[in-house]
Amino acid sequence: MDQTDIAKKISAQILNGETAPWNAEAAALEAGLQPPEHLVAGTLARRLFLEAKSGIKLNHLVMPDKPYSIEYRCPRDGSHWILAADDAFTRCGMCDTPLEPRVAGKTSYLPLVNNYIGGHEDHFSYAGEVTVQGEVNKTFQNILCYGPGVGHLGISVGCFQLNKYGPIEIKVADWGRAARNLAFVFDTESERGKARKLIKDHLERIIELMTENFLKPFAGEVYNVDFLDKQHHGDRIMHCCFYTRFGEYRGHGCTSKAVGGAKNYIDDLFKEHNIACRVSVIGMGRDGDLKPSPRNRRGRYVSARQRIPIKEYEKNIGRPIDDFLSYLELDRQGVLEETGWPAYTGMGGEIIPAFYRTMKNNPRPYLVSSLQKVYVETRGDDLLFGVELPNLEVGFPSGPEGIVPPLSREVAKVCGIESSKDFAAACAAITLAGEFNFATLHIKEKLYTGR
Repeated sequence: MDQTDIAKKISAQILNGETAPWNAEAAALEAGLQPPEHLVAGTLARRLFLEAKSGIKLNHLVMPDKPYSIEYRCPRDGSHWILAADDAFTRCGMCDTPLEPRVAGKTSYLPLVNNYIGGHEDHFSYAGEVTVQGEVNKTFQNILCYGPGVGHLGISVGCFQLNKYGPIEIKVADWGRAARNLAFVFDTESERGKARKLIKDHLERIIELMTENFLKPFAGEVYNVDFLDKQHHGDRIMHCCFYTRFGEYRGHGCTSKAVGGAKNYIDDLFKEHNIACRVSVIGMGRDGDLKPSPRNRRGRYVSARQRIPIKEYEKNIGRPIDDFLSYLELDRQGVLEETGWPAYTGMGGEIIPAFYRTMKNNPRPYLVSSLQKVYVETRGDDLLFGVELPNLEVGFPSGPEGIVPPLSREVAKVCGIESSKDFAAACAAITLAGEFNFATLHIKEKLYTGR
């Protein structure tokens, strides 16, 4: 059989549960292919498997002609280099010496990344599947743009372990939130008081104009407005923050425009009523804009958790459950003391950005959604392991803030993601799986131990 026929055979084996996706390259070797052809067949087999599972053909996620890497060494300093096979620049990045094969006279081939399925500069990998239930009910095929490490394998293992206990429970907010703040500076307390009353008296009309002119096309609405008074020396500051919500859109851009329209209307009111406002601006510092903080006022809440029988988990880790609870507590304290926020940014800090890179969806600066909270507790005979993502930010359809690229649409379809709720559920579930596998390996002393 040729390379393609072998890939088709391995793909069928993966579909039937006879071969794991991460063993595709090994299966190709067993079928008689030699390096690097076995790496090509392994990559193709995973692509065929995903196409068969999803019913979507991968047209935009391109597989290069040489989906593998080559090991080199610098003869001058002995440094070890791994380069993509199609990389024409094969010189040492430190001393510019031409590189040589790592083993003299022999070319050593490696996968581009673990479970690779395509992509040139960004390497896309398969990370197993996960089933969720609750406010989203479906099975997702996990695709991540993670990098060269073994994170995909850890997530695959975590999903496999959690799937054994049934679907992961998902809770996700009905709305994605956005916020934009107006700020005004007055010289006297009386002027600030009159301004606040004037805005409140006209608030219904202001919200009507914001909705009709900017939010309605995106099924958005203003659901809250709050006022906050501050003072700096002689400056009497008044903040007026508008909160909006959307079912599918990210809503940040149209919210900004809507609040800009509100500002113009309010400025005209001040002039009409002779209110002396010295400064009228968009005061972004109070609206949670791009702030990696629990006070972030943007995004969609989502949580994922799984129940695991305590006795089964104790058997898995080979020690009492209290030891695991102690480990999670010491880790929580460490994060709290170092960052001031009781969030875990280990696996989640890598998984969530990898998920955004995969989807190439708004927002590009994914750090705003990277905060997460890991929690663990016992209830009766069960261990409850969960993650909360308080402000996962995503706008699923294309909008004025940028199109969703064809590759992004294709990958989302393969994964089974059809809405913002699906996006949030899939992200939370794989974050949970990664954190669970990470914590389990740590308490079993199998990670970073040098053994």
